[in-house]
Amino acid sequence: LKVGCLLVVISSLFYRCTDSPEAQYKALEKAERESGVRYDSLFKGLYFGMKHQEFRDYCYHKNTVEHDFKMGGPNTSWLESKLSGELSYPAAINFYPVFADGVITEMNALIYYDNAVFKGGSFDKDSLLHDVVAMMERWYGKPFLKIKSPYAFKDDIYVSVRGNRRVTVYPAQTPEVKVWIVDLFAKGPTKDQ
Repeated sequence: LKVGCLLVVISSLFYRCTDSPEAQYKALEKAERESGVRYDSLFKGLYFGMKHQEFRDYCYHKNTVEHDFKMGGPNTSWLESKLSGELSYPAAINFYPVFADGVITEMNALIYYDNAVFKGGSFDKDSLLHDVVAMMERWYGKPFLKIKSPYAFKDDIYVSVRGNRRVTVYPAQTPEVKVWIVDLFAKGPTKDQ
């Protein structure tokens, strides 16, 4: 019941609010933080609170048994996994978490079309961004707010907050899209990981 009431309040913020997307986002984050609701799932079986050794064992299994994770991609020290059927073209996700107190508290990722063959030989960088935002809405729920950059040379970002989980999506300088997922209830990263 509490979650249902909270969703009604949040929905009314979006429909009645004439504030800027930034103000809407701040109101949304405040309401979600105050809700105390936790959403710990990330993707591919990873989650906030996963212990460092458990993460290593899980990734080893995903690599050697399931052949799903491998080292590589644009950031060769990160892990890569294919996104079968998730985007308009064959795609992959390159990722690695941030740990605080020995558990996952953030996830950094790059998503890109993987050796895709495009009609006409090229594609608009925005097509990947819109494809990724649509996938994020399927994974984490709608809506993602578009926050326009105040600077002409900076790209807009898309952000969603549900409970403790904030997901931010924005274009990289290269033909990838960056995704940053943060546990808003967690402490910051430690240097020992």
